[in-house]
Amino acid sequence: MSWAKRLTQWARKDAGLSINTVIARIEALQASASGVTVTAENCMQSPTVAAIIGQVTKRMSTLPVHVYETGEKNGRATRERIRNHPLENLLRAPNDWTDSTSWMLDAVSQYMRHGNYVAVIGRGQTGPVRKLWMQNAGNVRVKLDNDTKTLSYEVYNQRGGVNRYGIDEIFHVRGSSRDGIWGDSFIELCRGAIALEIAAENMAGAAFGNGAQPGMVFEFEPGVAGFKDDEARDKFVKEFTTATSGRKRFASMLLPKGIKVGQAIAHDYEAVQMLTSRQYQRTVICGALGAPPHLAGDLAKMTFGNSEQVSLDLVQGLLLPVVKSFEAAFERQLLTDDDRRKGRVVRINLDAALRGDFKSRQEGLAIQRDRGIINPNDWREHENMNPIAAKDGGETYWKDGPSGQGKEQAKEKDKDKPAEKPADPDNDNEDEEQAA
Repeated sequence: MSWAKRLTQWARKDAGLSINTVIARIEALQASASGVTVTAENCMQSPTVAAIIGQVTKRMSTLPVHVYETGEKNGRATRERIRNHPLENLLRAPNDWTDSTSWMLDAVSQYMRHGNYVAVIGRGQTGPVRKLWMQNAGNVRVKLDNDTKTLSYEVYNQRGGVNRYGIDEIFHVRGSSRDGIWGDSFIELCRGAIALEIAAENMAGAAFGNGAQPGMVFEFEPGVAGFKDDEARDKFVKEFTTATSGRKRFASMLLPKGIKVGQAIAHDYEAVQMLTSRQYQRTVICGALGAPPHLAGDLAKMTFGNSEQVSLDLVQGLLLPVVKSFEAAFERQLLTDDDRRKGRVVRINLDAALRGDFKSRQEGLAIQRDRGIINPNDWREHENMNPIAAKDGGETYWKDGPSGQGKEQAKEKDKDKPAEKPADPDNDNEDEEQAA
């Protein structure tokens, strides 16, 4: 149930107001100066918002989520992946009808539009979370008990009822907040800019939907008194509009006697498209969200040389904050106390977002291989290939690159050889005696 319907029910019960009156008041609160109402539900009418949210959700859905156990060895921090951890199994199928990709798409979309993602937790008997049921963030209210300093959640269902949950029953991911409880919606903060873009789109659509035809002006010929009343005038205008609009805009029409077509109202078709205004609004919205303009289709400043830097800016400026918000929520709400005692953390792997072309990727891996950072199986795992046996060199690290391995082996052999007797400088005939 939307907030409009829910508030309507409250208003009818409390004040006896009509539905139309309450809805009008709610829309007035959400309307912008351009007269367009913008909410988290209809914000995708903005091409820029739709492009940014679509790109972020798609990229996030391709990133793997892993659980690691951190530790220390020889004074150095270590990290080892825990395969088949309950959290990884949960995210593969959060509930009976959602897979991992669909869940991430929906979760990030809710987070981007509402500033929050909320799901009801279903726990197993042994403690780990087994199910996640997503709730529409627009139907959720959070309450803070000032005495106990605890949060509670109220979720309004489709039947108009309210389900109440404690903080340990809700998985909540939020962005930046002004009250420290509920995340701020980017859509609400930038409502004016988004509404202006939608208004420009609607204006251009209205103009071109009518074939970009200019408004018509009719004149009465001399001696004609005009329409006998307003009803006759309105009937004529309606009939003319019906006969010449839409797919009939190029059709012919016979005008009544005494009426002729005057000079048409000229249109500046460049102004009708509002190209400059729409481009500026796209830049404003991208800047507010921290998204590179090319993500919304603005390729004016894109070149072959800066494409890699732009991709890096996308990851660091837009994806990374979303990733960190989800990682923190995973660790705080979905890991068990035993996991936290063992130093286990959750990481969303951003390598997939930074994955270059095949040649660049192999060159980077080759550098790590030559420096002894990775072994063949590390390389193969990065490329989604099966490992090879240790006896075939799968776990071997190079020390000085491929050409330096022979030197290292020679040094090891030299250590096992007995030391040679040093030559006597006073015996000049030593070599001759040994030869004899």
